[in-house]
Amino acid sequence: MVDTEHNEDKYDPDNISRIIMLVYGKMEHGGPFWCYVAVKPSQYDAFKAAETGGTLDLYNFDEFGEIIVSAEGETPPEEVTVKVAEMYNTDPSKFFQPVDPKQVIEDKIADMKRQDAENQ
Repeated sequence: MVDTEHNEDKYDPDNISRIIMLVYGKMEHGGPFWCYVAVKPSQYDAFKAAETGGTLDLYNFDEFGEIIVSAEGETPPEEVTVKVAEMYNTDPSKFFQPVDPKQVIEDKIADMKRQDAENQ
């Protein structure tokens, strides 16, 4: 017997991945800040709309995903970027490349399904 509900959860993009984004903004006192966030794939479009529309609220970020790390300043130090990449098992050089995150996740799920089928 196959547990189809469990299999669907296994392949749910929100259960297996996050889209790492770097957000910039101004502190209440006017100084700059940067913030790495991990966005749930299901919330990516809403996140981008809030970011573009200027309504992104980092104090109430739970609906979008998780805040990874943030600090005051213009840009994150390189060692922070490397550590975030390590945490999410990715290559830090890919962080700032143009990519369709939804397609990358779809490809990852397709690979998982293919490997699972081969192992049965």
